[in-house]
Amino acid sequence: YMSYTEFGVDPSSSLFNGQIELAVCDIGPPSGGVGPAGGTALHPVCEPDKQATPYLIVSPGDPSCEKEGAYPAVDLVSGDVYVAFEFNWATNVFGPTSCLGTKTRDIVQRVPVSCLTLTPTSGCGPSNTGSVFVRSLDAAFVPGYNRFPMNDFPRIAADPMKGTVTLVWNDARRDAVGDIFLESFALGTLARIQSAPVRINPDTGGWHFLPALRQADATGDLNITFYQRDSGDTAVTNVEGVLGIDPLLTAPPVSSVLVTTQSSDWNADSSDIFPNFGDYTDNYVIATTAPPFTGNQLYVAWSDGRLGFPQPFEANGPTP
Repeated sequence: YMSYTEFGVDPSSSLFNGQIELAVCDIGPPSGGVGPAGGTALHPVCEPDKQATPYLIVSPGDPSCEKEGAYPAVDLVSGDVYVAFEFNWATNVFGPTSCLGTKTRDIVQRVPVSCLTLTPTSGCGPSNTGSVFVRSLDAAFVPGYNRFPMNDFPRIAADPMKGTVTLVWNDARRDAVGDIFLESFALGTLARIQSAPVRINPDTGGWHFLPALRQADATGDLNITFYQRDSGDTAVTNVEGVLGIDPLLTAPPVSSVLVTTQSSDWNADSSDIFPNFGDYTDNYVIATTAPPFTGNQLYVAWSDGRLGFPQPFEANGPTP
């Protein structure tokens, strides 16, 4: 499954500020061979393919406030898909007027497995919705980061072992230069688990932004990585991780790990592209062939400037 934002060019169209959509691909069975729609790992069959009609509309376009930053997660027990995205990103700064007074939210929606047919279009859509208010960083100027506005797009993981789907994002509610916050929801109903979002970064006072999260590990715990700076006026950047997090937690973790072996000064080492260091970090827990279908080896990817021109790097190791 792939989620994305479709934008239209007509300012009067509801697509102009983004519509969240879902695509599906038949890649064949795990054992190899051809899947039910004729797809294989080498030659997937995807919908909507080249047709103009989307396979499934997760959230229709809003005529005024922007929707963007969509990520999917799959409940590997039920087969339901959960899609997270940000509502009123950028339009909370640039307008129109109706969006300037509207709170920014990270939203998660459940798409039941019964909707996820391997057909050109799905016959239904989301059945449950959860959301959390965001104190956006999109008006922040991050030293050495040459794209504006900054994003608060949520990253998402479904965790059937703990019965949760979890969002993480960067947020300025406690610190103007950002913290990483977590909010979990109950699988199925999307009822909120925590009474308030929980800060994930143990250290405070510096930049914490662009978190990564994809899925739970074999123990049902989450592993979150992010860019970190010691103060608000520096461009010297590392990647840190907070590993082995219970998605049901209600208090901040007490420790983090340093992922990078060398800091990168985003002012001194940069590129002529936008963004100069990439918009995101990413991580991934290695897949297994049997339930719970994830292991305990974590891979982390990011860009840094240790070689001068920014390059992609990877590190890996066992989760707690």
